[in-house]
Amino acid sequence: MSLIRKTWMLDTMLPARLTQPLDSPPKFRKPLRMMTEFRINVRDGVYLSSVQPGDKAALLEHLRTRDVYETTLNIPHPYSAGDADWWINKRIEHTATRSKEVTFAIREAGGKLIGVVSADNFEPGTAHQAEIGYWLAQPYWGQGIMTDAVGAFVRYAFAELQVVRLTAHVFDFNIGSARVLEKNGFKLEGILRQHCRKDGKLIDARFYGLLKDELS
Repeated sequence: MSLIRKTWMLDTMLPARLTQPLDSPPKFRKPLRMMTEFRINVRDGVYLSSVQPGDKAALLEHLRTRDVYETTLNIPHPYSAGDADWWINKRIEHTATRSKEVTFAIREAGGKLIGVVSADNFEPGTAHQAEIGYWLAQPYWGQGIMTDAVGAFVRYAFAELQVVRLTAHVFDFNIGSARVLEKNGFKLEGILRQHCRKDGKLIDARFYGLLKDELS
């Protein structure tokens, strides 16, 4: 894993309350602090880096169809500009107030976001384990990109986030996502019956885990 750290002064306008209704006038505050960006090389032409405000257009492009929605639990459909703004602001604020990055955009060589890999709910320094999630835009499926991106994130998590265990769950029917985990050494630890509710249906989930000392 090739990890590049870049430090800069963050001087940007962020919503003070990210949970306020989208139709209400936003209240702003102006944080100014030192930030460190992580850029992780995945393979030729693909790398991971922090989420940026300029990623909105790519999110709207990739998430306008049902391809990603149907294999993930929490991404809404239809995906709106408001959804993109809320998620980007949430990730930027999280990064600005934490010592470590936990959410990465998967980017092609030109910098365009083509997916995400993350441990969104993990608070660095508070737990010994984290759950990861990921998605990749449909035009990039079948090229091994997601497998390599998850592998890069796993190595980063064990090296930088001070965790000794990573977990993930995928819909039982999502064989491709299960293979991404298996190729990175994750072990199937069980089937969680009717674990997820989506579109009014209860769906079984495959639950995977990987220990730090199992990483090859």
